[in-house]
Amino acid sequence: MTVQIEMPQLSSDGEGATLATWLVSVGDRVEQGDVIAELETDKSTLELESPASGTITEFVVQEGAEEIMAGTVLGMIDADDAEDVPVVEGVAASAGVEPGPPAIVDVGSGIVADTSGEEKDLRGSTPLARRAAVDRDVDLTSLAGSGPGGRVLEEDVLLSADRAPSGNGAVPAAVRNDPGAPVVQMTGSFTTVRLSAMRKTIARRMTEAKQQIPHFYLRSRCSMDAVVDTRAKLNRDLAALARDTKISLNDFILRAAGLALRDVPEANVSFAGDAMQVFEDVDIAVAVATEGGLVTPVVRNVDQKGLTTLAAEVKDLASQARAGKLRPEQYQGGSFTISNLGMYGIESVYPILNSPQACILGVGAAEERPVVRNGEIVVGRVASLTLAADHRAVDGAIAARLLAAIRARLEDPLSMML
Repeated sequence: MTVQIEMPQLSSDGEGATLATWLVSVGDRVEQGDVIAELETDKSTLELESPASGTITEFVVQEGAEEIMAGTVLGMIDADDAEDVPVVEGVAASAGVEPGPPAIVDVGSGIVADTSGEEKDLRGSTPLARRAAVDRDVDLTSLAGSGPGGRVLEEDVLLSADRAPSGNGAVPAAVRNDPGAPVVQMTGSFTTVRLSAMRKTIARRMTEAKQQIPHFYLRSRCSMDAVVDTRAKLNRDLAALARDTKISLNDFILRAAGLALRDVPEANVSFAGDAMQVFEDVDIAVAVATEGGLVTPVVRNVDQKGLTTLAAEVKDLASQARAGKLRPEQYQGGSFTISNLGMYGIESVYPILNSPQACILGVGAAEERPVVRNGEIVVGRVASLTLAADHRAVDGAIAARLLAAIRARLEDPLSMML
């Protein structure tokens, strides 16, 4: 009996995923629960398990296919016992062919219907090649493929698009088909690199956030002497107790922000059209740099946790983020974000809001600077804190109170011990 391998629901916001790698081949024997593929979302790489025991008979969607929605049929299994799994009588229903004008390409099936409704079989090309052909108005049937058996690859499509005559001062197809790209003539040697699902999502969300959300910024200089000294003492005490936990400055900032959001609940909100969502919990996303891009795992109930607990959680989440192993529930949600670039020596950070959150804190480096204390100029450690807020949800006075509360906690770290 034939069983469908379907794309699972990976995101609460209904976004699609990329089929990164098939870990099995057609004809392979698998057991129910075996890992058969890797799926790439905008935040992590997840494993897909076999829904039944049996033999892989077909891949409906090939490696590299993007924006695959939940419920899409990825492949077929000739199952031993399929009483409790979805069954399909044939593959035709999943091909997604829609004949008739305008031209339609089903990237997964490789079927093209041109303006006359005539269907062409382009399964001698990869899914990425078919998608690139649609984006760049390239006729796949005219290309000689460089892949195995003459299969047309994405590189063949990109090369064809770059070679296409564009006229005097015209824009290349790769730029022309992106309405958000600057209208410039590309010159010189370059390599075209496919954007990952994560990078595409980052690009789209950051563009939407900057264009649609009325940002405003507040910046404050914060004395970090007390928190630096307190951190050093706590880490010495932890080492004396043979604890392998080390508290970072970012853990203090996370704790300070959590307590500040509890003190200023008007900032722990999200704009929702004709309503305001006021969050009961203080869940803070912490920006983590990975090879694929910025990931923001969420630390839950920050205001209720001590520094050592926060340090351990952030360390674990950051490790999973860099390994691409975060589960959706570990990076979805959150009511506030912290983006700390101080470890890179950056003086000030002006972050873009992590929609639908209403506030994000940018943190610069704690640097030694001349400061005035009791009428005298002395050397002190000072960091720049920059709060970006959504003016639809948070007024300037509320944002100022929140930033002042964060600063007060950092300048008096003993207040975070209570």
